[in-house]
Amino acid sequence: MWTTPNRLFSKLRPCPSPFAPLLSVRGGERERQTMDAQGALSSLLNKLADLLADECARLKGVRREIRFLRSELNNMHAVLQKCAAMENPDIQVKAWTKELRELAYDIEDCVDNFVHGVDTDHRRHGHAAGGIKEFFRKCVRRLKTLVARHRVANQVQELKARVVEVAGQRVRYKLDDQVSSIVSSGNRPIDPRLCALFAEESHLVGIDGPRDELASWLLDDGEVGCVIGRKVLSIYGFGGLGKSTLANEVRRKIGKQFDFHALVSVSQKPDFRKILWSVLSRIEKKSTFVKERETWDDEMIIEKIRELLQQKRYFIIIDDIWSVEAWDLLKCALPENNKGSRVITTTRIESVARACCALPSDRCYKIEPLNEFHSRSLLFKKVFGREDGCPDKIEHVSDDILRKCSGLPLAIVSIASLLANRSNIQEQWEKVRASTGSVLQINHGIGGMKTILSLSYSDLPQYLKTCLLYLSIFPEDYDIERGSLVRRWIAEGFVNEGSWQIAEDVAEIYFNELINRSMIQPVDIDYVGRVRVCRVHDMMLELLKSKAKEENFVKIIGPSSMSTKSEGVVRRLSIEFSDQDQKLAPKEVASLTHIRSFSAFGPCQSQTLPFAYLKVLRVLSLDCQFNGSFDLKIICKLHQLKYLRLNAPELPAEIGELQFLETLEWCNYSWRNLFPHGVARLHNLKHLLVDWEGMLPEAIGSMQSLKTLSHFNICDSPVSAVQELGKLRNLRDLSISWDQKEPTDARYKDYMSSSLSKLASYSLQSLRIESEQAIPVNFLVSLSPPPYLLRQFWMWNCYFQRCPKWIAPLGRLAELKLDVWDLEDEDLDLLGELPALLHLQLWVVPLRKDKIAVKETGFHSVVSFRLWSGLPCLIFHEKSMPKLETLELMFSACGAEAYGSTHSGIKHLNSLKNVTVQLYTTGARPSNIEAAFRKIEYEIANHPKNLNTILATSSDNYLGEVMDDGNIDGHLNGNMVKMNLDEDNKVIYALGSEGNEY
Repeated sequence: MWTTPNRLFSKLRPCPSPFAPLLSVRGGERERQTMDAQGALSSLLNKLADLLADECARLKGVRREIRFLRSELNNMHAVLQKCAAMENPDIQVKAWTKELRELAYDIEDCVDNFVHGVDTDHRRHGHAAGGIKEFFRKCVRRLKTLVARHRVANQVQELKARVVEVAGQRVRYKLDDQVSSIVSSGNRPIDPRLCALFAEESHLVGIDGPRDELASWLLDDGEVGCVIGRKVLSIYGFGGLGKSTLANEVRRKIGKQFDFHALVSVSQKPDFRKILWSVLSRIEKKSTFVKERETWDDEMIIEKIRELLQQKRYFIIIDDIWSVEAWDLLKCALPENNKGSRVITTTRIESVARACCALPSDRCYKIEPLNEFHSRSLLFKKVFGREDGCPDKIEHVSDDILRKCSGLPLAIVSIASLLANRSNIQEQWEKVRASTGSVLQINHGIGGMKTILSLSYSDLPQYLKTCLLYLSIFPEDYDIERGSLVRRWIAEGFVNEGSWQIAEDVAEIYFNELINRSMIQPVDIDYVGRVRVCRVHDMMLELLKSKAKEENFVKIIGPSSMSTKSEGVVRRLSIEFSDQDQKLAPKEVASLTHIRSFSAFGPCQSQTLPFAYLKVLRVLSLDCQFNGSFDLKIICKLHQLKYLRLNAPELPAEIGELQFLETLEWCNYSWRNLFPHGVARLHNLKHLLVDWEGMLPEAIGSMQSLKTLSHFNICDSPVSAVQELGKLRNLRDLSISWDQKEPTDARYKDYMSSSLSKLASYSLQSLRIESEQAIPVNFLVSLSPPPYLLRQFWMWNCYFQRCPKWIAPLGRLAELKLDVWDLEDEDLDLLGELPALLHLQLWVVPLRKDKIAVKETGFHSVVSFRLWSGLPCLIFHEKSMPKLETLELMFSACGAEAYGSTHSGIKHLNSLKNVTVQLYTTGARPSNIEAAFRKIEYEIANHPKNLNTILATSSDNYLGEVMDDGNIDGHLNGNMVKMNLDEDNKVIYALGSEGNEY
């Protein structure tokens, strides 16, 4: 990759750059951060500086032309920033923005191709020996690159003419004036949320339970005789779930019990003065403050509101808060009197909800989608007037429509408005089912839904809009893995490195912010609360596809795509293959030479993909299988490639030609796990992941950029690769398997121990060691120095005899899963001293019957604790584990009988909320099982809180005893229940004997 000294970059800037604070240098290439058009322009401006400094300094006129380009594009970038602030830009503004974006892409492609040609020649010959031969080689190389330089000089002239034309359009059409007038305009459409606020109670479904629960909580004043302080309830969740409706229904139910109650709407761009006057006028209904309205400032209004509310028991709903700053200002007007006042806030952003609930007495409530029953009831009531009015012939169509709505009340009501006049016509229902995405764009009947969803999108900062828009490439209901997604963002250039953060960490921040804003939905969450897998709600996905089409951000081809006609040059292509053996038509591949990102999903075994056209491809993701005749060598000619995800039986030997490749994710469905020798030549590769137990590549020590190695079998790898593993100074995440008690080569243990010791002194933050069978790994008991940066240590079926001493100084360790054969008091004391430990899992087989004490001096940060043990050996002392919320205990019923007791002292866990007990029944008599249940139930019952408890029997390491109907028998809160399990043997829901769902 080419580089530019910082001092030279500053000299080349012809005018102050309005986006300078957003730029950073990463590997010599500045990445883009803002919206697609702005991002492309930011990246281009810096690459022009690189080109000017490193390659074109000797060409007459080119330096001047490039400086001219940068000056013009700098000025146009300032206008783009104003365009980004517009909610509904003018059609002329859209056309000009599109023209500028395409121009920026074309210039960047020109620069990349030119520099690749020069750099490739340099890499091939840069290390040749000196002498007369090398002199002639240099002369030949100079002649070759001179031709390339003059070719780019001619292209720069052509591109300059296009820049002049685009700049002229901006002046001729007076875009600066149009943008300023639109941005400053106060005209806003009618807010569709008003309908939700004033919906009739009889028209609502599924709201009774949440309403009554929250109303009861708000009216609960705690212990008799205590001071009745103000409480805040914050309802948060995805747009369209009914937060405002729920809050208003709570007010309807209990509002009359307060001296004063009101609802105040904030919105994205609040007029705080108007809001404050609204509150004041509702408190004091007389026209007392007419004269003061012109003279009072915000401070005086707040003081008056506080004065009037100080002696009142008030109940106020602050609806639709978008920022912590808005809450900080509004709460100043709400005194914390001792009258039992209540405040409800609603927001789409979790961090805002938590900021509203700063006191222990406050509560955050995440609103959930409607379940299947309530979704059907709402749709049928709206369409047919009653819940059971759907004809049998269209019931199956309604199921598909409801699946699309995914429990979103706003979506269900909006779709129902389309179906209201077609209630008994099956063909019309099928048309709606087939075109749900397109009607989101064109049908005015559901414009309110689009507006609601667009509000969340519009509130995003520009760089997050780009990252979210990128999710439109994925099919419906697709499970998006967090790690793969953030690596794609980086390869696309959406992520900047910060001064103190690498790109991967910044991308994680972006991802978490989208989760925080309820823009994407968590599917799988790990023990430290980090989202592993997410999805996009179907309706939000349709909105993103609509905006992506409008922006020409991505071209989608597949059964669910709305149109195959391109609006311009294709920059990103996503293909969703179906079982119908879909083919790419010639018209669909006509302009593939400009594609930067190519993604394929579904069965495409007989499809030939046009890789020969993809000259500027950065991201290639093929989540599909290929037939044996497909030649992957052509992929190795995609020299700009940074991210490669491949589902193939083997990698081509030429893989080492991809010198810019940063991520390689190899899904090997044939279980042939050999890496070609060329992999070791990928010196810029940062992430190497396989989804099976692969072999470490030979000469892996030369891959110094590696940060992630995932799912590699050490005992099957070359012994030299195990030794070289310790050379990877930048490795942060390592996931390996060890499946042999005694490897065929005795050096494996020594080399593995030595390599881990070296990695421990470098950058290692996550270490996972797994095995399919119980394997001792005591050769790893002495790591020196300890891995001080380790945040996660996970063992599965690999056990130590005792707890390793090197764990003691790991001050950053947050998640620990440890398998030990024996556990002593000093081992538990050692673990209890870990200051950052949040989640602890222990697998242990105590060989003694003495109780092991969990003392009050340790485990001050632990919030979840899971213990598998042969005997119920723990006793929790008073004040032990003060922050523990979730406790999972697994032990043998036989052990409980032999021990004559169970885990005790659970009542001392003051913060405990959830308890799960799995009782292994192998070899136990029914009387043993019953006695064990009775003892542990007694311990749980002594806890002062009403805990959420699941008690279940388990046989052969499965949760519960599987019955003929696929369910399990167990106990829930002391009652016999049947529990449905998912594929990972986790409880989906529990159904009691009286039909109550838990």
